[in-house]
Amino acid sequence: MKTKAFTLIELLVVIAIIAILAAILFPVFAQAKLAAKKTVEIAHIKQFTLAHFMYAGDNDDVFCLARTYGGDVDSVHTLSIYPYVKSYQIFVTPAGKPNPVDNAAWNYIWSFGVIPRAAMKKIPYYTVSNYPISRALNVVGARMDGFMGWAQEDASIGAWGGWWTLYGAGNTINIPSLSQSALPAPADSAMTFSAGEPFGDFATFGAGIELGVCVAGRETYNPGSRSIGGATPRWGGPQNCNGWREAGGGGSASIPAAYANKVKEGLAVIAFADGSTKAMALNNLYKLVPCPSDASVQCMSHFMPTQ
Repeated sequence: MKTKAFTLIELLVVIAIIAILAAILFPVFAQAKLAAKKTVEIAHIKQFTLAHFMYAGDNDDVFCLARTYGGDVDSVHTLSIYPYVKSYQIFVTPAGKPNPVDNAAWNYIWSFGVIPRAAMKKIPYYTVSNYPISRALNVVGARMDGFMGWAQEDASIGAWGGWWTLYGAGNTINIPSLSQSALPAPADSAMTFSAGEPFGDFATFGAGIELGVCVAGRETYNPGSRSIGGATPRWGGPQNCNGWREAGGGGSASIPAAYANKVKEGLAVIAFADGSTKAMALNNLYKLVPCPSDASVQCMSHFMPTQ
């Protein structure tokens, strides 16, 4: 009895059809996986934000501090609200750790950040400096601020940049957080966002060196190492500034404009002080409007100074 079998040409046709179908379907599967990760991150930041509100409900409507430091206790806002979520996985982004430095801490409480109040640097608000990234976002000279406070027993301990010299060793920093009712527009006030470190690099340097900086080349444990100052794009665009300074010849000021413009290609997940959460492009997050106190100056509508 003669057995019917595929010919070589028929097998090649079948393989070719399977290869074509795979080429069509794999990008679809990748997009679906990416959309699922984005949904999970939005859910994480949503839960993270609800925990902030539960904390505030137990503390006279005042949000938790961005950071507290006293003796051997060094906690960031994520640890303050941990009792309200009881899961470290809430603090982890499914997109992967936002910082390439090989340190286990980056896998956990460093995925999302807040901006501490500028008052901790003895200034009324942050003024965005002139860097390639801030130029790409068109926010140079704009005013902005956060609304979470900062407490520290000894200003010479546990600081990562030069700003603590404003206080000096042995001095206490005690900047309280604001309440939701103290914010000009809670629905427009950004609270928590995708970040490379828990303070978005706003606590790493002296005043005027916050948004738009690209910290790179520091392999030791340091919040902010190789991260982009401010919110970090998690989908599209760069997640960190790994290699940027080397390519630019050193320093945030020398990053090539073509690299700096890439930050506009990505989306970051943002939670607002009314509890809403959404994914936004950075140029939308840093939207400028005339300052209420001085219409000749631009302020950020989502990080509006309160003075």
